[in-house]
Amino acid sequence: MPSSLTDLTSLVDTIARTQDPEAMMDTIVGRLSELMQSSVCSLYLCNPQQDTLILAATRGLAPNAVGQVRLSLNEGLVGHIAASLSTLNIADAPADDRFVYIPETHEQSYRSFMGVPLIHLRRLIGVLVVQDQDEGRYSDEEEAFLITVASQLAGTLHLLQRSGSWLQQEAALSYKRFSGIRSAAGIGIGRLWIIDPHMTLDQVKAGINSDPVEEKSEFHQAIEWLEEDLENRSGKIGHHLPGDLNALFSVYQMMLKSPELVKGVETLIDRGDSAAWALRQVIEQMAATFDQSNDPYLKARSEDITNIGQRLLNELLQHERQVTETPDEPLILTGELVNITDLAEFPLQRIHGIVCTSGSALSHTSILANALGIPAVMGVEGLKPEQYRGQRIIVDGNRGECTINPPDVLCREYRRMIADEKRFIQGLERLRYEPAQTLDGFRVNLLTNTGLLADATPGLERGAEGVGLYRSEIPFMVHQSFPTEEEQFRIYQKVLAAYAPLPVSMRTLDIGGDKQLPYFEMSEQNPYLGWRGIRFTLDNTQLLITQIRAMLRADVGNDNLQLLVPMVSRVDEMSSFRSHVEKAVADLSKEGIKVRLPRIGMMIEVPSAMLLLPKLAPWVDFVSIGSNDLTQYLLAVDRNNPRVSALFDHLHPAVLNALAQIYTQCSRLNLPVSVCGEMASDPVAVLVLLALGYNSISLSAYNIPRIKLLIRSVNREDLEPLLIQAMDCIHEEEIRALFRPLVEKALSSPTG
Repeated sequence: MPSSLTDLTSLVDTIARTQDPEAMMDTIVGRLSELMQSSVCSLYLCNPQQDTLILAATRGLAPNAVGQVRLSLNEGLVGHIAASLSTLNIADAPADDRFVYIPETHEQSYRSFMGVPLIHLRRLIGVLVVQDQDEGRYSDEEEAFLITVASQLAGTLHLLQRSGSWLQQEAALSYKRFSGIRSAAGIGIGRLWIIDPHMTLDQVKAGINSDPVEEKSEFHQAIEWLEEDLENRSGKIGHHLPGDLNALFSVYQMMLKSPELVKGVETLIDRGDSAAWALRQVIEQMAATFDQSNDPYLKARSEDITNIGQRLLNELLQHERQVTETPDEPLILTGELVNITDLAEFPLQRIHGIVCTSGSALSHTSILANALGIPAVMGVEGLKPEQYRGQRIIVDGNRGECTINPPDVLCREYRRMIADEKRFIQGLERLRYEPAQTLDGFRVNLLTNTGLLADATPGLERGAEGVGLYRSEIPFMVHQSFPTEEEQFRIYQKVLAAYAPLPVSMRTLDIGGDKQLPYFEMSEQNPYLGWRGIRFTLDNTQLLITQIRAMLRADVGNDNLQLLVPMVSRVDEMSSFRSHVEKAVADLSKEGIKVRLPRIGMMIEVPSAMLLLPKLAPWVDFVSIGSNDLTQYLLAVDRNNPRVSALFDHLHPAVLNALAQIYTQCSRLNLPVSVCGEMASDPVAVLVLLALGYNSISLSAYNIPRIKLLIRSVNREDLEPLLIQAMDCIHEEEIRALFRPLVEKALSSPTG
C-alpha cells in the first residue's frame, strides 16, 4: 500500500514535469501500477465530441488496444463508472453482470477491479482503473488513495482531454484547434505571424553596475528613444483609430514618465543594481499592484506595465526590433502578448486577427482590436506558436477559438461566415443614430462603461447615449502617490468634454481590499468584506474631498457630471457623502468657481443596499445596479475563481428576484434605475431586464449595436408572459431556454 502523502506528492510532481501528452499518460499509469502494486493500470479519457470513453494509456493491457478500445457511457464497468460518476470496487469483475469483455485488451485473466471517475469542475474527464489477477476487493486504504490521485490529476488531465491531442485520429489530421478567451468578435483567416520577443524581463538576472551615472544615462536614453518611437508609431496608426482611442499611445507615454518607474529604477541603480535588473524589479512591483486585484479590468492593466518594461529592456540591451519582410497577404499576429506598438509595425489592412497565449478580454489589445474590427482571442491554452510559424490559421473571436492548418472545406465555410458578418455589420451601422426602442414603443437608454480616456471614442462611435459607469481608479493606480486635484481635474475634464452634453456617471474611488495601491498598503484576510469602496474613501476624507472637487471643477462648461458611489451598504454612508459634496460645492463657489450640485447616485452591489432602499432614497437621485458584484455577493461566488466560476450566473433565480424587487422599489420611490456590468451585454439577460421594466443599461461599447438591434426587434409585451414563467424557474438554464429563441430570431438579421 502506498504512503498516501509522500507517494502522491511524488507522482503529481513527476507528472507536472512531463510536457508530452503521451509521455504524461504513460507516466500516470506506469507510476500508479508500481505504487499500488497492481498488474494493470489504465486511463480512459472522454471524447467530448462523441460522448465515448477511449482507452488513452495502459500498463498491463495489450498496448495495441490504446486508441482502439471505445466504450459508450454506461457500457461495461468503465462505462458504468462514467455514467454514475461513482467509484466501483469489485472482487470478481468477469462475474459482474455489467462486465463487457473486449478481446483487444486481453484482460480475461484479471479478476479484481477498481475504477474511479476523473471529474473537473463537475465535468467528466475520464476514468482511472486498476486490476489484478487475484480475486478480491481492493482495501479501503487503496480505494481512498486512488480517489485522492484522481482528484489531484483531474485538473491536469482536463487540459489534455480538452485539447484532443491524445486522440490518435486527431494526430492524423493536419489541423489543430485551440480554445481561449473571447476578446474581440469576428472571424479572420491568414498566415500565423509570430511576434518574436527579445530577452524577456523574467529572464533578466541580478546584476551590479560599475558606474551608476552611466547606467542611469543609458536608462534615460532608452526612455527618450521609446518616447520618440511611440510618437512615430502613433502617427502611423493613429489616423486609422477612431478619435481618442489613439490616446493609448499617450497612456504608454504617461507610464514612461511615471515617477514610480523613473525614480524607482534610479534608486536601485544608485544602490548598485544594473539598469536591466533595476528595471525588472520596478516593473514587476508596478505590475503586481494591478495583477493582485481580483477585478478583471484592473488586472488587465498589469499587461500595459509589462509591455512598457519589455520595450525599455529591448532598448537597454540595444535590441531594436527588426521586422522581417512580411508577405503581402492577410496575417494573424500571434505571441504571448501583442501590444499596440506591435500593431503599428504592420499595415493594418494586413492584420486579419490576433491570437495571444496570455492576456485577458479587458487588455488594451482587446480595446484596440474591438475598435479596429480585428478578431482576437486571448489566453489560448496549449498553443506553442513557434511550432506553427507561417501556417494558415483561422481566428474565431465569436467562439474564442483558433484553428491551425484548417482544411479547404472549413476555410470556405468560414469565408461564407465572414461575408455574412460584413452584411450584418453594415445593417447595424444604419442603426447608430436610431433609438433603442422595442416594436411596441418601449424606449431603452443605452450607456457605455469606460475607465480610460482611450475608451471614450468606441462608445460614441457605436451610439452610446452617455457613460453609465466611469471607473476613476486608474489615475490612482499608475501613480507613486495619490494624484493631486489638478491631475485628476485634467483627466476628468477630457472625459466629460468628450461626451458633453450626454451624461457621464463618474464612480468615486473604488479602492481597497482586492484593489491595492503601491503607496498605501492594506492587508486583509477577507478583502471582499473589508475596507473598500465608500468605506475607504469616507475614512480617508481628504482623498474623497480632493476627488469630488476635481470632478466638480471638470464639470464646469460641460454640465453633464453625475456622481456615483460604490459599495454602499449603510444609510449614513450616503448621507455623509452628500454632505461632503454640498460642502465642496459651497467651498468652490466661494473660490469663484461656478460649480453646480450634480445628481448623486448609488450603486447597488451589496444586498443590504437593496434592502435599505426606502431609507436611502432621500439621499440619492438615481440608482445603478452593479450586476457583477451584486451577483457575486448574492450567490457567494467569486467569478474569478475557476473552481466556482461556473456557478456565477446573473440569471440565477435569486438574482432575478432581487432585480424584480429593486425595480419595484425604485418605481415606488420615483428613483431612476439602470443596470451595468456583464449582464447588460448578455442578450438573454437584456430581454429579461426589458420584461422587468428596466429602461436604462450600461454596457461595453462593442456590444451596443447588437443589443440595440435586439431591442428594436422585439415586442416588450411578448416578454411579459415569459417573465412570469421565468419567475417560477429553479435553474438559470430554464430561464435562458425561455428567452433564447427570441434572441436567435432577432440577431439572425441586421434589420430592425
